[in-house]
Amino acid sequence: MSEPFKKIENKENVVWITQPNEAETLLKRRETAFNVARGKLIDSGGKIETAMQTAEAFGRGLFEDFIKREIENWTMEEWIEPVVENIFNPLGTAATFTSISEKEAKSLIFRCRLHEESNEPHMASLFTYGFLRGIFLSAFPQGELIMGSSIAQGAPMIEFTFKINATEKDLFERERVKNFYSQNVKKIQESII
Repeated sequence: MSEPFKKIENKENVVWITQPNEAETLLKRRETAFNVARGKLIDSGGKIETAMQTAEAFGRGLFEDFIKREIENWTMEEWIEPVVENIFNPLGTAATFTSISEKEAKSLIFRCRLHEESNEPHMASLFTYGFLRGIFLSAFPQGELIMGSSIAQGAPMIEFTFKINATEKDLFERERVKNFYSQNVKKIQESII
């Protein structure tokens, strides 16, 4: 049996490549949370905030149940390894983490079962952003998750930058993402109905 992730190092970069192995329980839990977020979006008349809050709460719950350790000062690598092993791989999410430093890491998610199964790319992208943000901020409350691209816009992968210490500009990322999806709420609602 292969390892659930592979670490490749050279002089300047460390790259983690996930190797998904789906866990039925975690997939059902994700499906339930996704359906709740989708339902709240519909019930609220298209308010993106309600869906984001649900997704972020799901991410915080995953962190608490599968990652939480007695670590006061997490490092990026201490966070990435258990997230890949205990969350990404069981969810069938394939990602490459590159440019890992003490302060940030970049990742490309190139396989996401939620996107493949839901036929609702905008809602799936919004939910993915929210739950990853919840997982990340559970370990790094002063940080922020920056979304560079989205599968919902036809990109073949989702690009994220995980920053341990958010800059003033980074603190507006959640609002930027929320505004982006608010402008596309009709597409989200159309894909749900």
